[in-house]
Amino acid sequence: MRYTLIFTLLLSILPAPARAQGLGPVALEPIELKSSNLLEQLAYIPDYSVEKDTAPVTEEDVRDLEEGEDSETYIFISSALAQAPEPVNLGGNGSLTLTRNDTGEKLTARYRLADGSYDGEELAKIDHLMRCRLTGREIRMSVKLIELLDAVEDKFGKKGLTLLSGYRTPKLNGKVPGAAKRSLHMLGWAADIKIPGYSSTKVKKAGQKLAAGGVGYYPYKGFTHLDVGKTRYWVVRRPPHRRRVRRRVNNAAFRRAAPRKAPPAANKTVFRKPAKIKS
Repeated sequence: MRYTLIFTLLLSILPAPARAQGLGPVALEPIELKSSNLLEQLAYIPDYSVEKDTAPVTEEDVRDLEEGEDSETYIFISSALAQAPEPVNLGGNGSLTLTRNDTGEKLTARYRLADGSYDGEELAKIDHLMRCRLTGREIRMSVKLIELLDAVEDKFGKKGLTLLSGYRTPKLNGKVPGAAKRSLHMLGWAADIKIPGYSSTKVKKAGQKLAAGGVGYYPYKGFTHLDVGKTRYWVVRRPPHRRRVRRRVNNAAFRRAAPRKAPPAANKTVFRKPAKIKS
């Protein structure tokens, strides 16, 4: 009877998927099981623990996300990661060469194998290279983004891309002038790049033809933004120069308002002839 009670309690606390997958249909009448049978059944209960490769969240991260507007950022990141874009072969050769603009680090990673599968160690090298430049933190970058960068690279001679910005922590994103509040850089879904020897105009056209996500064109800064979010396009041009307006001064009014200059002081001695004395 004791084992029957234990078994009934376990069934009540188990999630529905576990009851359906591991233990089969639940009878209306209590079932008595011996201890050996109970342990055998429990062995088939699926494990619902969190994946081991999930990035740990520190107390500092939680504090930063919960303060002020970052709470909305946390909600944005949590919901977006649940719908991460699926990897898509966009025509690249499976090898990507990146050079960080700030440190000069260079990497060539053959991330896709001949059978179409992905090499986890090579992807980890790319994650490290694309880490946040402010905190040094790295996350798993979107494989679809890596495929996109690879496809763009191959269209320009396979000589590599210059990485200006990859992953950004919310802390860094808040310090970048003009950065979107919900930037896809914070998810590891975006990169700002240059290609040596080619204009940003050609790079953005290549990104638009692939139609794998967003393309941001920054001609006056000479770089292109690529992401694997919704397909869209935008341009950020140099702000217009303000012309200095010179005000015309009314000379007559100015003369009336200007203080009059005092006459120069006499600096010469004046001699007068003595008056004639009448005798």
